[in-house]
Amino acid sequence: MSRFLKQSKAALGSPTLFKERLPTTSQDREVRYNKDLLPSPPSDRRWRWQHYFAYYLTMTFSPSSYNLGASLVSIGLLWWHGLIAAVIGSVILTVLVILNSRGAIKYFIGFPVYVRAAAGVRGASLYILVRAIVAIIYFATQTYYGGRITSVFMRGIFGNGYHNIPNHLPASAGITSRDLLSFFLFWMVQMPIMFIHPTVLRHLFVIKAVYTTIALFGVLGWVISANGGSIGDFTYTTSQKQLSGSDLVWPMIQAINSVMGALAPVLINQPDVARYGHSYKDVTWSQGLGILISKVLVMFLSTATTATATQVLGKSYWNVWDLYTAILDQYWGPLARAGMVFASFGMMLAVLVTNAGSNSLPVGADLTGIFPRWLTIVRGQVLCAVLAPLLVPWKIIASATSFLTFLGSYTVFLMPIAACMIIDYWLIRKGNFHVPSMYVSSAESPYTYYKGWNLRMLVAWVAGVAFTVHGVAGSLDPDSVAAASKSMYKLGFLLSFCMGAMVYYVLCFIWPVQILPKGTERHLEFEELTATEGFFDHESISTITGLREGEDADRVITQSYVVDGNESKV
Repeated sequence: MSRFLKQSKAALGSPTLFKERLPTTSQDREVRYNKDLLPSPPSDRRWRWQHYFAYYLTMTFSPSSYNLGASLVSIGLLWWHGLIAAVIGSVILTVLVILNSRGAIKYFIGFPVYVRAAAGVRGASLYILVRAIVAIIYFATQTYYGGRITSVFMRGIFGNGYHNIPNHLPASAGITSRDLLSFFLFWMVQMPIMFIHPTVLRHLFVIKAVYTTIALFGVLGWVISANGGSIGDFTYTTSQKQLSGSDLVWPMIQAINSVMGALAPVLINQPDVARYGHSYKDVTWSQGLGILISKVLVMFLSTATTATATQVLGKSYWNVWDLYTAILDQYWGPLARAGMVFASFGMMLAVLVTNAGSNSLPVGADLTGIFPRWLTIVRGQVLCAVLAPLLVPWKIIASATSFLTFLGSYTVFLMPIAACMIIDYWLIRKGNFHVPSMYVSSAESPYTYYKGWNLRMLVAWVAGVAFTVHGVAGSLDPDSVAAASKSMYKLGFLLSFCMGAMVYYVLCFIWPVQILPKGTERHLEFEELTATEGFFDHESISTITGLREGEDADRVITQSYVVDGNESKV
């Protein structure tokens, strides 16, 4: 029998109390849930430690993270600076990821429902929308990366005829006709992945982790061989600006912030994958190890490959597709073509899986949370892919500076959300959620707040964003803001997180939030409600869906949910 049906040893109130407060019409329920928003049934909890390890390993083994390591060099850092930044950033990220995972895997709910506890059942839509916008932009830029890699892949297969496709676009377009064709080719290849539900998607992470790792090491091995068997000295070119002493402090801080910022969307997305975990122990160490290994390894691979290739090719290339193109230019032949096809396919696979796991899945979950009557996770994923070309991502990725700015700017908007979620679960509610209350907006619900909005979180989010967002202009135009503003922006990840966390905690301390539905208040131990997965005595999924009394509860939980009055198979 599922733990959904276990009775709490200590009765938390009358089993009919909450049911009497459910909406009397189906209209309110229709806008609060569908089968993808309801707690994951036991049959969907199939993610194990190896899937979470591969998930975080593969999120970092992507062109964006590869390019990050090389682009840090363009601001004056050496290879070992990047490794130090990767270690520090990974440790901080690991702590936050684990903190933001626990509630989701204890109550088996995704981000759109999880955030309702801190934001309110209506206010959650604002933060869901913010995260969805960020994820769609990341999806578009990753698809652009995939298109550039596809150009190399197609050149390796079809020869220079593809590479020399005439360009009919103006320079102001920011992309050539060939690369635009490659973008849409990759976009079409990627589309079928959008129809895969996250319960099945986990297998792709393992495949990508193996193939992409082999491909990256293969390219490094080749450039070392071409360099006479030695790794480059990591000084790149004699004209490369290199920093030392006090001049190194803020670039290092910027590097750490960029390392963390690259995984900021995944940190927010954590409940969307943690909800499918078999147990909390499968989530903890596997994620931390995956983040640390992947961040350090991809930073080493990117800098070592770029440094060695510089001595072989005579020029530094911080974009992986530029590097692969340069190798084909100078070593054109069957072996070079076969090698670049193999390596390019590894990066294409990396983009496919990264986009599916960290971008389209969150968008699908978010859009489901906003429009549960019409959308499911899969439908939202497809819609995310359809919107990607409209964002012209080639305009976003133009140089090393704009790339780092892009990573940092959206971090400022996301981290206060994560801060409020973590503080709310661990310190304010002490790990206790009443799950049925997350799907209604009745006056008795602890998540209704003021007309469905928790104004405490709204103030905390605005404070976290405003505290650092002014530095974005300074990153693009150094003379537009003061030096202090630019320095604060370089600490955007931590400052926005800490400011959001502090303001939210102080406001909740001054104006305490309601923990349980009215009429059931009592003292709760830490995570006491996890024993029944957030349900009161005798409550179940039917409490949310409004099924008639006498329905077979096991069938409701493991086989079907009622959505909009119609039975829908899981």
